[in-house]
Amino acid sequence: MTLAADWGDVPTWLSSIATILALLFAALAALGAQRVYRIESERDRVAADARRQQEAFQRRTQAALVSAWWGWDRDRWGAFVRNASETPVYQVSLTVLDVHDPNVGERVDLPIVPPSADPAFHPSELGTGLIADGARAVDYRVEVTFTDSAGVRWIRDQLGRLSELRPEVLIWADQRRADALRRFAADFLATHGVRLRFRTEQLERLHALLVDGGDGDEVPDVVVGPHDWVGDLAARGLIEPLVMSHRRREAFLPEAIEAMTWNGELYGVPYALDTAVLLRNTDLAPEQPATFEELLASGQALRAAGRADEALVVQVGAEGDPYYMYPLLLAAGGWLFGRDAAGRPDPTRLGVTAPETVAAFARIRGLGARGAGVLRREIDKDRATALFEAGRTPYLICASRVVTDARRAGLSFAVGPVPAYEGHAAVRPFTSVHGFFLTKRGRNKTIAQDLAAHYLTRTDVAQALYDLQPRPPALRSALDEVVARDAVMAAFYAECRSGDPMPSRPEMRQVWTALARAEVDLVEGAEVEPVVRRLAQSLQDALPAARLPAPRGPDNPPLISDRVPGRAAPHAHQLPDQPGIGGQGTTVTGQRPDLTRRMAREPANRWPARIEAPTMTPSAFTSVATRTSSE
Repeated sequence: MTLAADWGDVPTWLSSIATILALLFAALAALGAQRVYRIESERDRVAADARRQQEAFQRRTQAALVSAWWGWDRDRWGAFVRNASETPVYQVSLTVLDVHDPNVGERVDLPIVPPSADPAFHPSELGTGLIADGARAVDYRVEVTFTDSAGVRWIRDQLGRLSELRPEVLIWADQRRADALRRFAADFLATHGVRLRFRTEQLERLHALLVDGGDGDEVPDVVVGPHDWVGDLAARGLIEPLVMSHRRREAFLPEAIEAMTWNGELYGVPYALDTAVLLRNTDLAPEQPATFEELLASGQALRAAGRADEALVVQVGAEGDPYYMYPLLLAAGGWLFGRDAAGRPDPTRLGVTAPETVAAFARIRGLGARGAGVLRREIDKDRATALFEAGRTPYLICASRVVTDARRAGLSFAVGPVPAYEGHAAVRPFTSVHGFFLTKRGRNKTIAQDLAAHYLTRTDVAQALYDLQPRPPALRSALDEVVARDAVMAAFYAECRSGDPMPSRPEMRQVWTALARAEVDLVEGAEVEPVVRRLAQSLQDALPAARLPAPRGPDNPPLISDRVPGRAAPHAHQLPDQPGIGGQGTTVTGQRPDLTRRMAREPANRWPARIEAPTMTPSAFTSVATRTSSE
């Protein structure tokens, strides 16, 4: 029997077709509705943008009609201010600025500026002696801050740009720097009508927060940190270039300006230098050790005699700290980077697999848990500082942050270079430059620029920052004062000049992470060869263009087999025309740096292509004058 397909009857077919058509029409209707929704949404967005622009325009209407400038009136120079609106503005502050020197300035405070068709003139003492067409007169600008009739605070900066002032500037810094900057909060509030607010974290935490986008809507205007952040933050678009005249830049040490520069743009305002040195308790170790072997022997003798708990203290911590391991690597004859044509460290020319560097890593391992026990992970920053302050170690490898604590503890101490092992070149540590960065997402950019590039770079402010947290200032005039009166900082500055500027390439954070991991492995007693292989692979992953081992040449060390018996091999951290010079440090008793006995000549300047250090005489500076006018 043949089976025929059952195609249904006509009503069923009609019902099915109707259902399909209904679904089709519903789909078309949905698409149409979606299109209408998109059109309406776009129309609403455009309308909202237009409303915001209109509101912003209306909000700026009065402020846009207020201006100030530097000019000549009859027989004198001064500041002009004009309110061309129809209502008064209040709490007006006129600040006359020297574009090249933040130490020179004058402020005029006006309670009210009424509407007027003509500008009001306020003569300036800074214009005394300047002729009408004198070239010096063009160095001055006027910045004006005021409150409009709606109660909104505004600033028109020295370049004429108008910006709404938010009530505060948010600064991210570590605790010590924040404590130092808080001293100027009241003065800045009085000058600009803006509060300074701080968020304090460890430096690495601040960097991570900035990279990760911060916490919600809390975006800093200014971040305080070291210059090796510059390449990474600039590449990520998180910080902005700064506007600073050539003459203004000349007020800073050239190496400090160069450190804050990336791809030809200045991204930070430098304020202090730092490096790793050997801090020596002179009651336990009266003389600077000539070699690292002598340092260890004297420290171990003191420990055996019960006069010290540790022969030498170096900050390691749970995660490692390559900043303080690096001098040990150099002291043992190792090297990390080759050099470029200008003599600077070149991260693309690596030496971690060179025989002398492998031997240096072996010596670091010998100082660890399975060797001398000097390097231990439980000795972190706080523990290292506490041991030295308590007088329980003769030697501490540290940065300048320990100076304040050591003075407070009443210790007699000296600052000197980390000595090299017998037969090796003088240690050339990394030098870091600390400064102020302006973030791209900051909400108070105009006033933040004024804070970082002008207010905080005045000589009196730089000296006050030094007094609160001693470290060599980057501002020449402040450095002159510090070096003349504080022999400890003179010694620190000498070591900074002896060092290499820390590279600031974006990939360097991966390099430091790899070095920290290698340090921890060596300190825990891991075999050297596997550690070096892992480190080399990590560095090649971070720096694909790097060469391992670095090619031999006049700027790179020869292999161990090429050494002449009885003669130390040259190293990448020693330039042929700038030999390292050891020193005996500077002895300091308690808190009396002015009575310090200088014990060593200053090392040669190892910064390539740099000018000489500033003179040792104090620099005169002009204080900012403030006067209140009721005119």
